Amino acid sequence: MTESRRNSKPETGPCSGLSPVARRIRELSVRAWGPGRAVEIVGESEPVHLLLRQIEKVAAFDEPVLILGESGSGKEALSQAVFLLGDRKPFVSVNCPQYQDGNLTVSELFGHRRGSFTGAVRDRKGLFETANDGLIFLDEIGDLPMSAQLMLLRALSSGEFKALGSEEIQRSNVRVIAATNRSMNQLAEDKEFRRDLLFRLRYFLIKVPPLRERGDDWILLLNHVLEGLHQRYGVRKRMSNAAMDLLAGYSWPGNVRELIGITTSGYAMAEGDTIEPLNFVDALEEESGVSSENRLDVLSRRLVQQKDSFWDLVHRPFIDRELNRGEVRQLVARGLREGGGSYRGLLKRWRMSEEHYQKLMDFLRHHSLKPRSSRGE
Repeated sequence: MTESRRNSKPETGPCSGLSPVARRIRELSVRAWGPGRAVEIVGESEPVHLLLRQIEKVAAFDEPVLILGESGSGKEALSQAVFLLGDRKPFVSVNCPQYQDGNLTVSELFGHRRGSFTGAVRDRKGLFETANDGLIFLDEIGDLPMSAQLMLLRALSSGEFKALGSEEIQRSNVRVIAATNRSMNQLAEDKEFRRDLLFRLRYFLIKVPPLRERGDDWILLLNHVLEGLHQRYGVRKRMSNAAMDLLAGYSWPGNVRELIGITTSGYAMAEGDTIEPLNFVDALEEESGVSSENRLDVLSRRLVQQKDSFWDLVHRPFIDRELNRGEVRQLVARGLREGGGSYRGLLKRWRMSEEHYQKLMDFLRHHSLKPRSSRGE
């Protein structure tokens, strides 16, 4: 996002931050399910534009789709978008880990006959029967029990299935979209998922980019969430500069779902019309899954422990091009987050004297090293 865009008044309204394709998806979802279940894919980054182009193309076909992405990145919303842009009805969703017992999963998908297992006191239709001509979304497909995997493979390859405890062959014309945040290749390698089923599921493969790889989309999403909260509760609130600086360096391990939660928490906790870091900082989660320290971890720790001065540890390597602009921005953003969201807090965190404040600010401004959303103290 350019500087002029950051300093301009954010677009507001229920469709702010939506591309033409995303607007169409939203309109279709409101028409189908009402405004309370609007599907909104907010973003202007190239990864989001690519994602929407893929969805448009895939929606015109009937073959299975496999959606890969981290938790909270919006996989179900994308499955709904494929459905809305296509011509199948209805849309049904199944959370595969919901049923630990393989029989219950098979029953949910394909139905059962009375007495086929303990607790089966009456006949039951499965989703492949009730959703005929529609679309079934299988969330967290990597957790599907092996018994259900075999029956799903047969249903995908032949369009035929049998209810549990029945010898009657039934036919169903459904499209399957599956999603997971796990490595399907690794599951297949570990014999936890049938490789032949994996091949059947990924006729079309869609990879959802994590929020940290979507540039300034987080700012659009944040403003979009705030506008929705304003429309719902009648009070308009905004993030302070310190709050934006704090979030600029955050890696969003929980992706879009986490951003919505943090923004909503800040909105609810703010006493006035400005959301400060203290209103949501406790909700921020440390990025997990890093098994070894990277260079920025080492630099950050040495600054805090005063092993070296900022000028020796960061300034000189940057001037000598041993550190790039992006790395210094991340380091500054981390210092802001850990220092409570202000540059004076960062100064204290890095054990720099007050007399270095202006020198530090001049250096950051001159080399455009302040985090992307930073506008000063």
